[in-house]
Amino acid sequence: MADHPTTDRPTGQADAWLDRVSALLAKAESTEYPEEAEALLAKAQELMSRHAIDEAMLARSGRRASAIGTRTIVVPPPYATAKASLLGAVAQANDCRVVMGPAGGGRQTCIALGHDADLDAVEALFAALCLHAVRSMLAARVPSGDTARRFRHAFLLAFAGRIGERLRAARRTAEYEASAVAPAGEVAVVLADRARDVDRAFREAFPRVRTMRTTSSSSAGRASGRRAADSAGLGQRAVGGNRPLPGR
Repeated sequence: MADHPTTDRPTGQADAWLDRVSALLAKAESTEYPEEAEALLAKAQELMSRHAIDEAMLARSGRRASAIGTRTIVVPPPYATAKASLLGAVAQANDCRVVMGPAGGGRQTCIALGHDADLDAVEALFAALCLHAVRSMLAARVPSGDTARRFRHAFLLAFAGRIGERLRAARRTAEYEASAVAPAGEVAVVLADRARDVDRAFREAFPRVRTMRTTSSSSAGRASGRRAADSAGLGQRAVGGNRPLPGR
């Protein structure tokens, strides 16, 4: 359970913003105070969302190149497939795409594709959330009549699904905030172009990829996993204040 996902990202390539994100995530995991963890993780998510928007705007203006690359992340057992679904949820919320396949020994090899800065953000957040998910899973009581394996598999899948919902909401809030100070419609257009570039690169790199649906059979595990995801401290209100999202 203590094994961490491994990655092929070269060392020394992180920007200052990513160093700040990593420091916030590390501090959030080490604090004993839930309120402090909430604030720290909220700030990390805010930095990641705003950095992605800034990168897109700079690339649009021609002041900075925005390269698309890949990153290989090896997810360790047990429950590697369920853990990989968390990676997929984090990647989707940050305009990256993921393919996965067995790597032997119960591991899953995942290849994430996206803009380099977004891939850095995905790796940092996935590592922190995976640790939180495993800790919460081990602390959750397996109800009588259920098996630990079935319960924990369902727990991790539900955790990933709920985290994906929260991350997408946080991203929409950050985009709403950025749109308030940019020319009308510019942020949405720039981000849509950025996402299309990723989709095009993904189709070219993986033309025969198939979608796989992972299911679970423990309703107690699903409920427990969603509750744990709600306590993971993403703090959408800290990202966008108390203002509602557009259309809500």
